[in-house]
Amino acid sequence: MNSQATKKIKTNTSVNIWLRILKTMFLGRLTEERLVRLYHQGKIFGGVYTGIGQEAIGAVSAHIGTPDDLYAPAIRNVTVHLGRGTKVLDVFRQYLGRVTGPTRGRDGNVHYGEMDKGVFAMVSHMGAMLSVLVGGVMARRRLGKSTMGFAYIGDGASSTGDFHEALNFASVFDVPILFMIENNHYAYSTPKEFQYRCQSLVEKACGYGMEGLEVDGNDVIKLYDQIKIILEKIRKNNRPVLLVCDTMRMRGHGEHDDASYVPKELLLKYKEKDPIHLLKKHLLNNDFACEQDLKKLEKECLDEINQSYKKALSEPMPSPDDLLEGVYAED
Repeated sequence: MNSQATKKIKTNTSVNIWLRILKTMFLGRLTEERLVRLYHQGKIFGGVYTGIGQEAIGAVSAHIGTPDDLYAPAIRNVTVHLGRGTKVLDVFRQYLGRVTGPTRGRDGNVHYGEMDKGVFAMVSHMGAMLSVLVGGVMARRRLGKSTMGFAYIGDGASSTGDFHEALNFASVFDVPILFMIENNHYAYSTPKEFQYRCQSLVEKACGYGMEGLEVDGNDVIKLYDQIKIILEKIRKNNRPVLLVCDTMRMRGHGEHDDASYVPKELLLKYKEKDPIHLLKKHLLNNDFACEQDLKKLEKECLDEINQSYKKALSEPMPSPDDLLEGVYAED
């Protein structure tokens, strides 16, 4: 790296956050690629639903929040967990059903969270987490905290009753939440043209009297800048905002689904818009990092992945002896 590049790194404060976001996306991508392999080896308890291709939304929003903020991730938001501080090891423990994991081996899927990091455990019913988040943010603010919320939902789930109730309630009672629709064009196998008649999902914001915006969900720089501006408004006005993020899931709904219904040209289009590729290109083109730096970072992430899943595999499964612990309140 030349002296000019070194100077840019020292003077451009945004570079550090972009490198942290890139690391979170690397960890998310590599973790899910390993989970896919473990799933096909029959070692995963439950399904695997990846966010490969749409890591930027979770990574950017996780790094831009404060310690008091609350997050309600959906099935593809492993970068939310990792960005808020969940260890890669604990992600593998969860999916491998180990007693050392977040749910002590009682679940081997996406239903995990860490409230000390402000991350709710997910409910499977699409949209159900939105109301939970609205209530959580209201409760914390009544305790005098400056909490705001980050909600994630797919384009298909924006048609559910839970979505309507949560956004309407948040708007009526001025609950400061950023509702993010991750528009990946398919509700399982149903394409967006068979889901809604509005020209854009951002039009849904009007019905709730809140501001609605759109952004390229794969461009980390644009996404970061847009969310930063939105959060300043939310914290100042205590009003919810709807942000529609255009993205694409690059695998099926889950690993049981081959996504044969998705046109190949659509996947090729979004392959060129891979968020990791775009951020790496930005860092290199602006001399904020060199190729060697990025390869080193990716290798460090891969080493962490390999160490973590092997350790998780070596750890014990839960015992039936303590199955009832934590189920009923004790005297």
